[in-house]
Amino acid sequence: MRPIQRVRAAAVAAAVLALSLLGPALPAQAATTTATYTGDYATVFTNPERGFHNRYEIINDPSVNDYASNTIPGFNPDMLDRTFARAKADGNTLIHSYLHLDKYQTTDLPQALLDNLGTGLAAIRAQGLKIVLRTAYVWDGYSAVTEPQMERHIDQLAPVLAANADVIMHLEAGFFGAWGEWHSSPYTASSEESQAPVRYRLVKKLLSSTPASIPVAIRYPIFNYEFAQRTSPPAGCTLPNNCLLTTAEFDRLGFHDDCFLADSADMGTYDQNSWLGWFDVAQKKQWVYDYVTSTGGNKIVGGETCNASGGNDTAGVNAQYELSHQHWTEINADYAAVNTDLWKNVNTAASGADPAETLYHRIQRKLGYRLRLADATFTNAAAPGSGFTFSAHLVNDGYAGIIKPRPVYLVFDNGTNRYNVQLTGLDPRTWKSGAVTVPTQTVTLPAMASGSYKLALWLPDQATGLRGNAAYSVRLANTGTWDAAKGFNVLANAVTVGTCTGDCTPPTASTLSAGTVNGQSVPLTWTGATDNVGVTGYRLYRDGALVASPTGTSYTDTNVPYGTHSYTVTARDAAGYDSPSSNSVTVTLTQPTQPPPTGLVLDDFDGTPAYPSAAKNDLGRWTGGNCFLNGSGNGVVSGGALALQYNNCGWFGSDVGQDVSGYTYLVVRVKGASGGEQAHFSLSIGGTTKVFGDFVLDGGGHPAITASYQDIKVPMVANGINRASPSQLALGFWYGGNSTITVDSIAFQ
Repeated sequence: MRPIQRVRAAAVAAAVLALSLLGPALPAQAATTTATYTGDYATVFTNPERGFHNRYEIINDPSVNDYASNTIPGFNPDMLDRTFARAKADGNTLIHSYLHLDKYQTTDLPQALLDNLGTGLAAIRAQGLKIVLRTAYVWDGYSAVTEPQMERHIDQLAPVLAANADVIMHLEAGFFGAWGEWHSSPYTASSEESQAPVRYRLVKKLLSSTPASIPVAIRYPIFNYEFAQRTSPPAGCTLPNNCLLTTAEFDRLGFHDDCFLADSADMGTYDQNSWLGWFDVAQKKQWVYDYVTSTGGNKIVGGETCNASGGNDTAGVNAQYELSHQHWTEINADYAAVNTDLWKNVNTAASGADPAETLYHRIQRKLGYRLRLADATFTNAAAPGSGFTFSAHLVNDGYAGIIKPRPVYLVFDNGTNRYNVQLTGLDPRTWKSGAVTVPTQTVTLPAMASGSYKLALWLPDQATGLRGNAAYSVRLANTGTWDAAKGFNVLANAVTVGTCTGDCTPPTASTLSAGTVNGQSVPLTWTGATDNVGVTGYRLYRDGALVASPTGTSYTDTNVPYGTHSYTVTARDAAGYDSPSSNSVTVTLTQPTQPPPTGLVLDDFDGTPAYPSAAKNDLGRWTGGNCFLNGSGNGVVSGGALALQYNNCGWFGSDVGQDVSGYTYLVVRVKGASGGEQAHFSLSIGGTTKVFGDFVLDGGGHPAITASYQDIKVPMVANGINRASPSQLALGFWYGGNSTITVDSIAFQ
């Protein structure tokens, strides 16, 4: 060996020795790991900027807003609640509010109104919600406010809207006509070319006066088409860009349909004549199907139904087709019950990734985006300051993509230190419905403390001021990945940065098995996980929700609701690292079959006679109901039982009209949506009226409604019921409750 070669060999040996003293060497090209994730196909969970919304009066001062006063017909004090308790209880992240300017059709807006709007938007922020706003000058009537007055009001509103743009989901263009709905005004006849410049100038004014982050939804597709045809500025317009809409402004323009499925043309939404020509319903719907931004994302589409359902269908086919093809992001949960009740009572079959569920439940899950992670490939060991790679496959099971800009971060978190590393090459607005591939992204790690980190995917709000609130971050539709406190989705429990000492390895995955279902109990067992230090326990999930944290390798899940459920289990070690999820096990709990009631049957809701159209019970006498939230107030019969959905209102009556002295018990076969509804309603019969839970049963107990059917046998004599003259059996729901009870049968035995 020549001398120079001996020197080089010695240098290499010294370098190897030095590295061995410093700790394990990192590979020249970091190794990667591909992890797969369990999808959550069934759970309804909250996500920002999408879903059902409720209506509130965001300006709650009656001195500046007459609609915040009980002098207005239909006033509901709930709409003034700035904790938005109803919306939050429903799992909604959006609310809708009008800016009622009826009192200011010829004057400036008072500062008190602008201040009250500002405090209302601050309340939205405090509750982790966002708002859809629409300005209106009249509720149900003709509005002819002048164009200069409308522009003056936009100028006054603009600073408040800009200061609170972070919590404004979008604006509905408003201003014109009844309800700000772009009809019943001198500016919204689509057939009149002379009116076109006014509506164009108003939209341009609204766009140029509000932040670019706020989309604007237009009531009718014909007007979006009309705006797109303009190539020269309208007369008298001095707004920016020579008054022409820019590409960025066109990207902000969407559509709100306020009569969804009311009839074949959505009550005038698609069948107006136009000065530009005649376009049939199918063509106008196609415009909406094709709405896309210049960057390839979906535009905002939302709205509400009408108090008509001529275009709806009992199988839910039309609703699913239009919502998915038009890429709806939000819809009103409060209006109109004729349609939302229909959706609640349509049982849709399993299809593709969708389980069998009610149509309402399906719409709750799929409005807007629903991003599900299939797999991710990432570096599993890297040095601080070095390159780190990430790629993934997702599926968007929702009707639309994310509408507003939103950053994407990889998060490295070890409980003490957190590092957020942005993936600048990604725009989640392009992750539209269907399969999504995230190509390999390479980032440079910051100067991080060495150790083992959880790796997470974080999609926070575009507004930095909202990023501390997890409610504004996107949750993926996977089991066992969501960290609700930190608002990110955990991809791996142990990624090594630099060197790691101690317990740096998560446990291995278990294999899960289900035993024979016994009633509403599901026995589960799994193989023990292994860990380099030791496993401390397990976490069992049903349908993505944690149900138990046993220390052993078996558990029996009890009181499981009837239906189909999926289970997974993870192991946890002393360092707090979780294993990958186990395999998913699916079980089905079948409710025992509705036996026919015996004795004298008052109602068993088997369709003979039909309820409520025949208005007859099984004794051939009158029966009916009112004030319920379903079935146009009557309740809904489905599967041989009567569902009564109530919110501190509801009455059901069924005439007996004969002597029942030969019977001992009034027997009600009933279940509740959640159980415990016995305090929500009274039962009246034979001169006795009691809250249902106050009736005395044999042995001295009281009725207790559960989530499963049971025969509740009320002894009539002991409860003072006049059996010789029972008159009418009635149920009254004015006791502050909010739920659904389902009555399978009422009989005397």
